[in-house]
Amino acid sequence: MFEVNINNQIWTVMKKFIILSTFIFVIIASAMTQSSITENVFRESVNRKVLRMQQSIGFDEQKAEQLKVLELNYLLDVQKAETCFLCNSKKKIEKLKNKRDEDFQRVLSRDEYIKYLSIENNLINENNRLWLK
Repeated sequence: MFEVNINNQIWTVMKKFIILSTFIFVIIASAMTQSSITENVFRESVNRKVLRMQQSIGFDEQKAEQLKVLELNYLLDVQKAETCFLCNSKKKIEKLKNKRDEDFQRVLSRDEYIKYLSIENNLINENNRLWLK
């Protein structure tokens, strides 16, 4: 009788462990899927934005590829900073923005950088071809 009772207790503990393990696996898999969906949305957005900027400003394909990488990394890092529980998000995002601006200045010429920021911040009308040339 005593042996049967111990086996039942072991079986109950094992069932709880299996259910808990399955639950944790489902949560992790769900989080990974959500992350890849977000990354794909960011990637599409960055591609559209850089293509639009390239058409408006006229920088070459090599600069466009570098800007796509910088923009995507920036968006992913901002997302991480916003979802960080113990981080000072505002300070972290400000540092990321400053780093992004420095990287953009390295990739683009001064004139291209000013035009890029002006269009991005809606300081000029993108359809004003006179100023962009």
